[in-house]
Amino acid sequence: MKSETQAFHLAKIMQRHIFKPSYELALPLVEVSKKKLKKLSLDDVLLIGLDRLDLILLDGDKMCANIQLKKLENSYETEIIGLEEQTILSNDSKKYKALKLSFGTVKSKALELGQNIDIKHLDLDRVKLVLKDTTIAEGSLVIVDEEIAVQIKKVN
Repeated sequence: MKSETQAFHLAKIMQRHIFKPSYELALPLVEVSKKKLKKLSLDDVLLIGLDRLDLILLDGDKMCANIQLKKLENSYETEIIGLEEQTILSNDSKKYKALKLSFGTVKSKALELGQNIDIKHLDLDRVKLVLKDTTIAEGSLVIVDEEIAVQIKKVN
């Protein structure tokens, strides 16, 4: 009898805690030469070829949504501006590798157009450089000649 009561209460508790899938907030994949990746060192500046901050939500190897960043008074807010379910294929060649620039993970019950996603727990100044599920470096976003770049703060 006691185990039935415990199971019943556990089921009620679990129903209150709705599972929210997590997504990775990142910049679009960037192709970087293998030579640059091997020679990556502290305080290097890696030009990524973006002139505006376009963000995407990733679920593993699938891109789920395009995100627009909005500046509020003291913080930032994101809004989903496009929903896409497409697998990201990394076009690794002999000279170039596809590099993912990740800000961290966010949680959302469902992805809908116009939905705002809470990113207050993320530090948008810090970005991880990920190559094939391995973090190779950490850095911060900087502006160089009106383009977004990453200044390397730590190499793994």
